Amino acid sequence: MLDQNTDRTYWMIGAVVVVAILIGVAKVAFPDLFHKVITKFTGVLSAGFAHLPVDSLHSLMSIFQ
Repeated sequence: MLDQNTDRTYWMIGAVVVVAILIGVAKVAFPDLFHKVITKFTGVLSAGFAHLPVDSLHSLMSIFQ
């Protein structure tokens, strides 16, 4: 029997490969749905971050000089 950590590593690698295959199959089988999901997640993730104009970043950095 392999060492316990090695067993866990092989299971993790196997899980990553299985999920990658499932994502690939979903992308080929349902391209429109896949695109909608990616667009939705991109919108949600970008809305969570502060978007500052470049001028405000430049004025903020001038404080530290």
